Amino acid sequence: MRWRKISALMYRDSIALRRVQFRIVEITYFPITTVLIWGLFAVYARQMAAEAGLIVLIINIFWAFAHIAQTTANALMMEDVWSGSLKQILLTGITEFEYIIARLMTSAITSVVMVAILTSLALLFQINFFKLDMLMLIGITLLGSLALAVIIAATIFYMGREYGFLVWSVIQLFIMFSAPFFPKEIYPKALLYLSYVMPFTAIFEAARNFSLTGTVPHMLLWWGLAVTVGYFVISWPLYWLSFRRAKRTGMLSRMH
Repeated sequence: MRWRKISALMYRDSIALRRVQFRIVEITYFPITTVLIWGLFAVYARQMAAEAGLIVLIINIFWAFAHIAQTTANALMMEDVWSGSLKQILLTGITEFEYIIARLMTSAITSVVMVAILTSLALLFQINFFKLDMLMLIGITLLGSLALAVIIAATIFYMGREYGFLVWSVIQLFIMFSAPFFPKEIYPKALLYLSYVMPFTAIFEAARNFSLTGTVPHMLLWWGLAVTVGYFVISWPLYWLSFRRAKRTGMLSRMH
């Protein structure tokens, strides 16, 4: 082996990593946020070890559902961008809203099928999701995830294809600030205020309450619904403005 050749290639890789920001994000972001999420849960779980496993199982079902619903819609869009087929699709006369709605519908069907499988498997562990309040919580989770998908699509159209890494990274950040495995009160005051407007905070709190008591407080359902509807209402103007700007500035043509 020739160390000179190996070191030269390693130097080339280091330059590529510095130039392509999303690779640095992929390398550092997920491990750091994962450690923070589970570390905070470890602090919380010391006080309630007996219920910790149940909380983890139920929260992970909602986490997986939200992740599938959001990333599926955005990944389908990025596949069009990376394959160069976005231009051909838009040339058929499809509008920007028809385009994103098709992606959202495909994602909704896929994620609902998956959550049906996951909740059915949960019956093996005597966890019954097939109650009205839990079905409502699943619906709110879907609405919030799809709203987030529209916002991410808007961001990518606004900033360019180089920010495609947001498809997989944003959901992790939103979930971390939504206090999945622990009470939001564990956060410092600034993050506590931020958690109130996260799309999944009420959902995770309701899920934790269900794991401990078997019920979901109606207040949490209304809070979760209000926040996710807010996200959904805001997402559409953002998407329309970003798409129009991308078309006007030529950003759209550079995405395929």
